[in-house]
Amino acid sequence: MNDRDLGALTWNDGLDWWEGSLRLSSEAPFHLYILAREGKTSDRAITADARRTIERLRHREADCRRYAAEELLDVHNAEWSDGNTISGEEFVRRLTPDSIEVHETGYAEIHFGDGELFWGHGVGVRVGPDGSFQEAVVEG
Repeated sequence: MNDRDLGALTWNDGLDWWEGSLRLSSEAPFHLYILAREGKTSDRAITADARRTIERLRHREADCRRYAAEELLDVHNAEWSDGNTISGEEFVRRLTPDSIEVHETGYAEIHFGDGELFWGHGVGVRVGPDGSFQEAVVEG
């Protein structure tokens, strides 16, 4: 499907979501996954809540990165740095785009590659339907 706002999307029948890509402020795009599960939306439609969240995220990559640093920098420096502590700016710089998963309700998870901050584990930022940051986590 070629969506008017999101471009080329492909339906994944096994996961009940649309797959595409989304470029935010980074040079590299994020993989984009938009859930459209049976019983939560009709005819695989992308909900208005999901669309609002995607539009909001287009301008919030830097905020997501800073939030991840605020929440996880101390964890990195205390437990994962082997004594080589880094600044918040370095933490933010090392995150790389991975994927964005948007639920029908507008809840979203933004996933970053960790730039070896957590020995290859990803960094996730969870965002509520209202755009508020809920938590940042080390994944995997």
